[in-house]
Amino acid sequence: MKKKGIESAQSVGTALPGSETILTFRLGKQLYGMPIMVVTQIIEIVAITHLPQLPRGIQGAINVHGQIVPVVDLRVRFGLECAPYHLRTPMILAEAYGRTLALVVDAVDDVVTVTPVDAPIPTDIKVPTTYLREVVQVGQAVVPVLEVQHVLSQEERTQLARLLPSANRPQRNAQNARQWTLTSGAIS
Repeated sequence: MKKKGIESAQSVGTALPGSETILTFRLGKQLYGMPIMVVTQIIEIVAITHLPQLPRGIQGAINVHGQIVPVVDLRVRFGLECAPYHLRTPMILAEAYGRTLALVVDAVDDVVTVTPVDAPIPTDIKVPTTYLREVVQVGQAVVPVLEVQHVLSQEERTQLARLLPSANRPQRNAQNARQWTLTSGAIS
């Protein structure tokens, strides 16, 4: 399946050198991406246990298969206007810092193979550039790609580690991520 000249997840195995596969998602009208290799699962929102005195954008924690996972609302984290959650609000479970984070977004769009472009980050995007890895082109859109490792500062990671000790679990590897991409089916 092709979309506007972009390869879909079904052709991940034929990616060109220098290209990468990303999951695209929306915050408001802006399209963003993140490397598919850090994504472990996409779920609909579940009950969040709110914890006191957490940094801005960290909403609390959820239980995912017996693992305590911190919830980061990317809208709040990026300084955007808050949006109410609904039953179908997506959460992207992503690996960073040796643990899983649940990233709340407005919508999940697609899995695409892209090549980085030499373009400045659009001025209408209100995301701190420290959160961004690169800019890519998806169709006619210039898409900033999130660097999940930079979503939390060292101080915030230390605070979370004290509040939410990480459970020992096997790490995902590239083959598992690719397998998930090829067999996950429709993303909604």
